[in-house]
Amino acid sequence: MDQWSRHPRYRLLVAVVVFLAFTLTIGIVQYSFGVFLTELERDFGWTRTEVSSAMSFFAVAGLFALPVGWALDRWGARPVMAISVAALAVSQLLRPAMTELWQFYALSALQFAAMPGAVMITGARLVGAWFDTNRGRAMGFTSMGANFGGILFSSLTAVLVNSVGWQAAYVVYGLLFAALLPLVLLIVREAPAVERRTEADTSTLEAAPPATAVSPTSLGVSLREAVRSRSFALVVFALFFAQVTYQSVLPQIVPHLEHVGITKTTAAASLSVLAFFGMGGKVFFGWFCERYPARYALIFSLSCQVTGLVWMLFVTGPAVWLFVPVFGLGFGALGVILPLLVQDTFGLRSFGTIFGLINFLTLGSALVGPPLVGASFDSTGSYQTAFLGISGLFALAAVSIWFARPLPGVRSPATTAV
Repeated sequence: MDQWSRHPRYRLLVAVVVFLAFTLTIGIVQYSFGVFLTELERDFGWTRTEVSSAMSFFAVAGLFALPVGWALDRWGARPVMAISVAALAVSQLLRPAMTELWQFYALSALQFAAMPGAVMITGARLVGAWFDTNRGRAMGFTSMGANFGGILFSSLTAVLVNSVGWQAAYVVYGLLFAALLPLVLLIVREAPAVERRTEADTSTLEAAPPATAVSPTSLGVSLREAVRSRSFALVVFALFFAQVTYQSVLPQIVPHLEHVGITKTTAAASLSVLAFFGMGGKVFFGWFCERYPARYALIFSLSCQVTGLVWMLFVTGPAVWLFVPVFGLGFGALGVILPLLVQDTFGLRSFGTIFGLINFLTLGSALVGPPLVGASFDSTGSYQTAFLGISGLFALAAVSIWFARPLPGVRSPATTAV
């Protein structure tokens, strides 16, 4: 461990790198996609369906989550994050040379395969290891990079495409990922061991034995202990339904508002405002998780989303816009709550592997939810049945996570409130 990385403020540098990784990865991979869409249609003659199908390769992120999590626990954050960021740079830099649709799909699969190691799992593990009592707020602020990336790159992509063309825009984004790589290699480190004594040691009247150096990532249970517990099944069940909101609710908000008579411009503006409230949700629920168990935060988050969905369905007139702050706060919080919930329940010892396995097991929510929502609209002529059904799934998730207790031996800032 480098001596300079033991400085008390070094963890802030780690947090900045994680924030930047979120900003670039989510902003470029997801938010800028729609801006490139029409350019690719025009230049290659691909259909809207063909171009849009590239987003379905997001499933690759779930498939790679387990091996990435294992590698993270085996070799540490720096090599995993560096390789992932390098893969993201390559996936952007090669796009100007595309001539066939399969090449576009292959590069899309590459970028999604890199996401778990760049931000989804690695970022959560780094924050969990480097931050202790203020872990929730740190997770909230770093994951706000995703929202910031959406705000920044949605506009920047349009400017670049209009001024220098889509090929040059991809090159610029590849170079941005390449510029992040030296920061990862220079700054990302495993958290230094901390001096700890057991409760018995500190409470005895006799001279306490010397404190032992314990790595934060050694606190927790093994993968075998986790998967054999009832809490693991409850967490997987709850997160499977909680993550339905990402692919099955958020993309359908604008179409629903248009269906009920709201203009596309106004409906799209509501999505931007929702993103701002999502940033607030990350900070608030991060703070909440430092004082109360993360499972309480998930119940609170799901309750906000249910309230927002029902409000959006049944309230008319100007008051309908009240769904935006309520749903936005709950929706935005999920990115913070999910890793904190896993850390609260199983600790950091095998966090990468456990979180990767959970991401893999909950992959079906992204594959099954969207077509079911579409089929529901086609058969009924509205989103009411689909959104009410999803609200019921959120309620099931909230009930099940209530019973997911931390395993013995797991220490987290909030477990004392259990």
